[in-house]
Amino acid sequence: MRISVTLLQYEHGIVRQSIDVLAEVVKGGRALEKKADVTELMSFILDYLDRFHHAKEEECFFPQVVNYFPQFKEDVDGIYDDHVEARELLETAITALDGEDWEVFKARSMDLVRHMTAHVEKEENHIFPTVDEDLPIEVDEAMNQCYQDFLRNFGEEYYQKTEMFANDIQDRLLGPGFFDKSIY
Repeated sequence: MRISVTLLQYEHGIVRQSIDVLAEVVKGGRALEKKADVTELMSFILDYLDRFHHAKEEECFFPQVVNYFPQFKEDVDGIYDDHVEARELLETAITALDGEDWEVFKARSMDLVRHMTAHVEKEENHIFPTVDEDLPIEVDEAMNQCYQDFLRNFGEEYYQKTEMFANDIQDRLLGPGFFDKSIY
């Protein structure tokens, strides 16, 4: 197992949790009554997804992937395009939420959920297995050092804070144990 892949998979868990909460809020018609919390969720998704996770992938992970696995160059170009599209969907949804344009907010939010679900699956099912299997350990260590350097911009406790926030906003928007109850 390569730490460079494992850490991105961990981050994908927080992304999935956040967009799952967003999907439930939108489908359940709760955005208006919980606007302040939804605004906080959208701000978190923008910060975490775009300014942290995607930026880290673009700075530390994908340049090395293309260097060591040139067969993924076209896929990585597509992933960069996906990052831009996710940012645009987020910004449009946030603008609609701020202006209380509920139809646009719902449409762009659900577009974002579908887009990010497919995007994460593309990375995890297509690129990560090869990297995890064949990336030289020294390169993995260099990527991890890049991750650590990148993380310093966000603070040592960033992972803990983001995980706690994701759990807290889920409970505030959906009620404690919402997803736990749905699996039984």
